[in-house]
Amino acid sequence: MCFFAGAQPESNANLERINAIVNELRNQLQMPQAIEAAIVPENDLMVSVEHVSAKAVETGTFIMCFDEHFLARLDDEELKAAIAHELGHVWIFSHHPYLQTEALANQVAMRVVSRESLIKVYTKLWAHLGVSKNLDELLGADDRVR
Repeated sequence: MCFFAGAQPESNANLERINAIVNELRNQLQMPQAIEAAIVPENDLMVSVEHVSAKAVETGTFIMCFDEHFLARLDDEELKAAIAHELGHVWIFSHHPYLQTEALANQVAMRVVSRESLIKVYTKLWAHLGVSKNLDELLGADDRVR
């Protein structure tokens, strides 16, 4: 959950960078939803998104919340991939709200970012959290011929 009391000011250069990427990807995914970004001292999920409007499912406002320490570790490609993943959750919520899964959010994300960029984000996320999981379960099998 994102708490605004700890959010950094709107003038933050990271927020401007995040908002630019959010808007670019929203346009590519043809998403009309309003997305607001916040950077907080701690977010247990590192990056998350939640619906904060009482409006109809297809519309409303979503808050994308970034853990400031995790955010500082992401390069531009990784940030774009993390945002694309979270926008995948928004897309699912707006189209099929009962089908929320990490794998489906990644399928939506891979419409606008590469599988490799998502792998980089998961690698950093799991290193940060001290866990390890199966990439094929989250991203699907890598079908490329080697």
